[in-house]
Amino acid sequence: MAASSSSSSGHGYEVPWVEKYRPTQVADIVGNEDAVSGLQVIARDGNMPNLILAGPPGTGKTTSILALAHELLGANYKEAVLELNASDDRGIDVVRNKIKMFAQKKVTLAPGRHKIIILDEADRTLLAPICW
Repeated sequence: MAASSSSSSGHGYEVPWVEKYRPTQVADIVGNEDAVSGLQVIARDGNMPNLILAGPPGTGKTTSILALAHELLGANYKEAVLELNASDDRGIDVVRNKIKMFAQKKVTLAPGRHKIIILDEADRTLLAPICW
């Protein structure tokens, strides 16, 4: 479902409703209070561990991690986040090219902040051929 024409992004297409209203702050997430409070601690302290979020489709895993990334990186979000989806990006070429190039890219971030790589739906096929 697309948003109303007044929300057009100016690129000849409309922003989908789910993107238009996706939370950009951890505090805006509604759901599992324990998980949200844990993400709020990470956002507050900036101590970002490696995370694996698991659960059924539609429970807010991607939304939660994107909100956390927005909160941690602020204005640098677009340059400092690489989101890969297993339905689009698979195989060793992804690691050799996209991930490696992103990791080598220079981005100025606040002290204690790091670039974030999101491997969405990694259980599908993204990591299956990369068994080392």
